[in-house]
Amino acid sequence: LVVKVGAPFCLDYAGEECCQPAYRIRQCANCGLYYRTVVLAPADLARYYQQVDFWQWDGGALFPTERIIYKFLQGIPPGSKILDFGCSIGRLLATVTDRHECYGAEINPAAAQVAQSRGIQMMTDADWQAARFRVIILHDVLEHLSAPTTLLQQLAACLESGGYLLVATGNADARACRPDLANYWYFRYFEHLCMLVRQHVRFLAHHLQLRLAFWQESRHYDLPRREIFRQQLEHFAYWLFQQQGRSPW
Repeated sequence: LVVKVGAPFCLDYAGEECCQPAYRIRQCANCGLYYRTVVLAPADLARYYQQVDFWQWDGGALFPTERIIYKFLQGIPPGSKILDFGCSIGRLLATVTDRHECYGAEINPAAAQVAQSRGIQMMTDADWQAARFRVIILHDVLEHLSAPTTLLQQLAACLESGGYLLVATGNADARACRPDLANYWYFRYFEHLCMLVRQHVRFLAHHLQLRLAFWQESRHYDLPRREIFRQQLEHFAYWLFQQQGRSPW
């Protein structure tokens, strides 16, 4: 399945301009995952993750999606081993280090150092692949993966019997992005390479021999009703003018 063409765009990071060429969003006929057809070279993405200002995602309080995970972690036995894969500065697990054994894996060395200072034990790929965990978390990580199924298979193999794999990411089934997924803001970040749907989750459960325990939809940010209404109006205007081939601005 081919979705509309996404217009090229450029972004600045760490003093460098990075440009995303025009692309299409396709959906895998086998697993249902949506993915961008043209992405940055692996070396460029690796350099970005090494240099990105990770503090820009630290808003102090937990995001709504993080609170869902935090509530879940309150219900598992004390002393459980938890891995936050792609933990950044450890904002999520830092809230439960007094209750559980908390581990992290992070590509950005500066962010990993902050996470470690918050009581999270950092692991290399070799470390976590040789360990077993009660819970493995990927929060805002899956959309960054070029081969998500392969990595999830590796992580699922590290679960204890009865363990949980928690994934929080964007949902292409959401009403707001259906009219033109290729130009929806989620794919206007060059590091966002894919986006799941409920069909893909069912595929993963079967492929990884796991059971879908729960699915909960949530906004990523806490927003006042006025801001939510404003965004809805902007979305409506954007898609309306897109259909007419004009810019709403």
